[in-house]
Amino acid sequence: MSLELKHVSHIYQEGSAKESYALRDICLNVNEGEFLGIAGHTGSGKSTLIQHFNGLLKPTSGEVIVDGVNINGKEAKKELKVLRMQVGIVFQYPEYQLFEETVERDIAFGPRNLNLSDIEIQHRVTEAMDMLKLSKKMRKKSPFELSGGQKRKIAIAGVLAMKPKYLILDEPTAGLDPKGREEFLELIADLHQQGLTVVMVSHSMDDIARYAQRMIVLEHGEIRLEGTPQAVFAQSELLDQIGLGVPTLTRLLIELQKQGWDVRTDLFHPTDVSQEILRALSKREQRKGADLC
Repeated sequence: MSLELKHVSHIYQEGSAKESYALRDICLNVNEGEFLGIAGHTGSGKSTLIQHFNGLLKPTSGEVIVDGVNINGKEAKKELKVLRMQVGIVFQYPEYQLFEETVERDIAFGPRNLNLSDIEIQHRVTEAMDMLKLSKKMRKKSPFELSGGQKRKIAIAGVLAMKPKYLILDEPTAGLDPKGREEFLELIADLHQQGLTVVMVSHSMDDIARYAQRMIVLEHGEIRLEGTPQAVFAQSELLDQIGLGVPTLTRLLIELQKQGWDVRTDLFHPTDVSQEILRALSKREQRKGADLC
């Protein structure tokens, strides 16, 4: 099962003098169980792309297929509500969408609209809060009394309570302090480990490098690069041209290589980078010792 986009294009203000392509001939497959990173500058088409995953936007041309069903096709009209439940989208600053009097009621809003029993709704609220490690003491609190990071967790809990198979996150760490950002990324990684398929939109190469198994880079509505983070970050010159660059630790290795160090430049995980630098440092010390002899 998968999320699939077949030759998807999206044109804003089609037919007018201001017509513009937001997406152009996108072919993309998101496999069940994977962690996909989507990178690109503002205006590259990232947010437009993810809104096609559950039918919030319809393609000007092409098909969006969720688990084998074209969600914009005639056969999907009766199933669209169910299909949309499979794909949960968490927008940038999701805490701005909170509106209920209590945390419990906010998380329960989606399941309640599915006409589920009260027992099932309570079960889903509890399950979602447990997944996000939210204290039971929060249930009766107003969400507006909580910290920014806690509000964001509650907003995501509301999406998880719908039991999606695919979790789509648009810049999930925007506006969080360093500690909150780190906690949130670890939380997303935990959700992936629990079996959720995760698609994370981010402009941070460091975040994508740490967590994504595969990534794409968008520019002007087109996919410029696609592959494992290692393969994509090996294209450092092209990424620099696009204006995204490479992860911080990869940049360090590139600079060391420019200064004559014998190091690989396709690494980005802290452990791998530190081992590579130690290896290169040992080689340099051996050379110095040989020169002295």
